[in-house]
Amino acid sequence: MPNITLLLLTHNSAGDIKTNLSWLSRCPRINEIVNIDDYSTDKTLPTLQSAIPKQIKLVSKKRHLDNNFASQRQYAIKFATNNYILWLDPDEQPTDKFVDFLNHVNLDTPTNYSFPRTEIFLGHQLRWGETRHIRHLRLFDHHHGQFTGQVHETWQSNPTHQLSVQSYPIIHRPQQKFYDFIRKIDFYSTIRSQELYSHKVPPSLFQNIFYPLGKFVLNYFFRLGFLDSTPGIIFAICLSFHSFLVRAKLWHLYQSSST
Repeated sequence: MPNITLLLLTHNSAGDIKTNLSWLSRCPRINEIVNIDDYSTDKTLPTLQSAIPKQIKLVSKKRHLDNNFASQRQYAIKFATNNYILWLDPDEQPTDKFVDFLNHVNLDTPTNYSFPRTEIFLGHQLRWGETRHIRHLRLFDHHHGQFTGQVHETWQSNPTHQLSVQSYPIIHRPQQKFYDFIRKIDFYSTIRSQELYSHKVPPSLFQNIFYPLGKFVLNYFFRLGFLDSTPGIIFAICLSFHSFLVRAKLWHLYQSSST
């Protein structure tokens, strides 16, 4: 059976690695990890080396991520010796069902596999809202496409078979406090606004007002985020705030360029 390469991007991820990579010992099809590290200042690399089974080959390269995650994942692919790539973030952990799927799935035909993700937000599992409906394409034959998108990167492929595997979720369990989450929103909104600016997307007062409002209404009411109680409304407001920051920063970029 074809083996699988695990692709990781890391930056000061020692804590996440220690928590989330124990599943590798139960997945013999993963015989290789390609890790691109953004010059971590903690013990990311030695923690990674000690966390993986000895039979797994580790290819680790240091490179500044330069706020373009798609290009970094694309860079990592050239070091993979297997056709199939599984990409995860260090704060994501496959369930036992997901691992069992990896061990038994037939990979003889080029296929893109998408999976749901269970969101753990500030220690609470979110069962409703936006995250309930998103499917993440995470397993693919790297000869049939490329990563796109500066932030929230996705795999865009040539026509191949697409399969959404509903019953095998990935658990997203970031080790963060609320301050860290807000700082992450600030970071990603900056990258997204720069991406829109580079594509000459103009700012709009209408979008500044109604995009954040619409995102909140969609997530909290139409996608039933209110059923997640207090964590649900906090999460919906934070997503709406991210939408607002993207457009506010886009407006500021245009203002700065005209002075």
